[in-house]
Parts: sequence; C-alpha cells; structure tokens
Amino acid sequence: MLKCVIIDDEQFSIDAILKYINLHSRLEVINIFLDPLDALNNVSLTEHIDIIFMDIDMPNLTGIELAKALRSRTAKLIFTTSHSQYAFDAYEVDGDAFLLKPYTFAKFSTTINRLFPVDERTTNAILKISDHFLVKNKEENLRIINLAFDDVIAFESSNNYVKIHTRDDRQITAYLTIKEVLDIVSSRKEFLQFHRAFIISTKHINYIEGNSIRLTNKLAFNIGERYKNTFNAFLSEQLLKTTRK
Repeated sequence: MLKCVIIDDEQFSIDAILKYINLHSRLEVINIFLDPLDALNNVSLTEHIDIIFMDIDMPNLTGIELAKALRSRTAKLIFTTSHSQYAFDAYEVDGDAFLLKPYTFAKFSTTINRLFPVDERTTNAILKISDHFLVKNKEENLRIINLAFDDVIAFESSNNYVKIHTRDDRQITAYLTIKEVLDIVSSRKEFLQFHRAFIISTKHINYIEGNSIRLTNKLAFNIGERYKNTFNAFLSEQLLKTTRK
C-alpha cells in the first residue's frame, strides 16, 4: 500500500480526495492536516511517506512555502489546487504532479499510476483487490460499504446522488455523479451506458425487447437515442448468429 498524507485547509477538498483514495486499491491515508503549520510541525521525519497531497492557497503558510520544508519527507508530492497560475511555482519546488480542482477520478488514478507504475509481478494481486470497491452509503449515516463489482446490477443517477442497485436487492445511495462512475468502471468491459441515467452491468440483463432493456432485478428502461450506436455495437458482438442459409 502507498502511504499518503493530506494537507488542505478546506474539509470539502479533503473529503473529495478521500473519496478517490477509497476507490483506489493501492492507497492508504496515514494522516490529515487542516492547518499547514500543524503539518509543518507534525509530518513525520522517520515514518515512510509515499505521497503528500498538498493544497497551495492556505492561510499563514502557502503550500509552496510548506513544500520547501516537507519535500524531503515524501517520495512524491502532488499539489491539489483551484488556481492554475501556481503550476510553475509547483514545478520549482519539485512537485511531481499538479491536480487542478475539480479533477475526475480518471485524472487522479492516472496520476497515481504514472508516479507509481504497477510492477507486473503484483498485477494479479491488485486486480483481485480491485474486484471490490468502497463507497459511503448516505442511507446508513455514511457507513462505508464494501461492494463487489460482480454484485452490482446498475448505477442510477438520482439528483445529486447515484443509486447502486445490487443483486441482493439493496439500493446504496452514494454522493457520486454518473460521469465519476464511468471513470470508476472504465476498465471493466461489462459496464456500459445505454441511457443517460443508467450505467448497467451487461451480465445482469434479463432480456431485451424492442427498445427496452429489463435487468435481473426487474429494473427496466428504454435505450437512449444518443446511446444506440453503443448498444448496437454491444448487440453485434454478443448476439449469437447462425451461419445457415
């Protein structure tokens, strides 16, 4: 596991990073600091740290100033900021990456994998871990739920949330967007989008009738016009065809 420290004076920014870290199988948070002065005094001199995620625009001590003191204590330094004008300053203090808020999970994950390439010898183990993901359930006071991708029937957009339908008839409400879900499932070929409000596991299609798809949990929807090319490509690949004349 890659050991991480987060330094940011805004709780909602910390929550955003934590959400992505929880979805990434290789990361573990060992400390969080809301006050840059607290981080200056308490980031360990001895404990191994793989990544420091650091905001730049903070009170009393900027991330650029703090980086000069802490850069030697971490293998990689990733700046997270809403201000693109700091990119050159981040480079000057040996920042390894610059994530401009708001960034997607795909951008976050790509950055981690670029800085810490996966050793081929550990690929199988990591793939096994990534068969599951962690998500906070709004309906259970943000309890963190461990879900297997194979158990997910569909992700459904619902106002500012996404409902996750599972094969044991649960509905988990997560503070995600459909776009973020697309990033999360991008490496899993069974998850496809045939409607603007749904990303489904094609393993859980019960039947297709005309323009309608019915899933194994009886959830049904019509194929969206903009997704018909994706649906037709899926059908062409999966539908058994006879060669008889």
